[in-house]
Amino acid sequence: MSDYDTDATAGTSEADYADQGADAGYGESEIITLQGQDGSTIYAVDVDHDGDAEAAGYDKDNDGQLEEIAVDTDNDGTLETRMVDLDGDGTFDAVLTDTDGDGVIDVASLDSNGDGIIDRVVADTDGDGVIDTDVKDENFDGVADSISQDTDADGDSDVTVTDTDGDGTFETVRYDDPTTNPLAQA
Repeated sequence: MSDYDTDATAGTSEADYADQGADAGYGESEIITLQGQDGSTIYAVDVDHDGDAEAAGYDKDNDGQLEEIAVDTDNDGTLETRMVDLDGDGTFDAVLTDTDGDGVIDVASLDSNGDGIIDRVVADTDGDGVIDTDVKDENFDGVADSISQDTDADGDSDVTVTDTDGDGTFETVRYDDPTTNPLAQA
């Protein structure tokens, strides 16, 4: 007689299978096609067959090309990251993410020139609902050229660091608000 139980399901509940995660042999992902109220087509993908979509695609004009994809990046049942084709050219230009799970987008990344490389990122790093960090790649070389930050949550930039020669090192620091300049307070 074998030391192994030949009945793979003996003593294992449905909850035990759910706890094993997406790699526990669920088979093919389930794709559900829905019709949106605006006539669009929505494709929801349930990878682990738990009833919650891990990803969804949105085809606004039913041309077979997705204008938006939403993904559950932290496996909490919420589609918190969205990739969007802003100009309808078939390439995703923006990535929008809710990093703290409160239902509000905290970080937005943009590829403004369509080269496939993010050239601007804005973020609400303190969770107050106001953008306080702005990172720009102004010459589209894939390296940040400037970072501005609102450190006192008044809605205005307080400090900006700039890479003036494009070598990836920030050489210039400009204090837009004199009250945040540590040298002025010394």
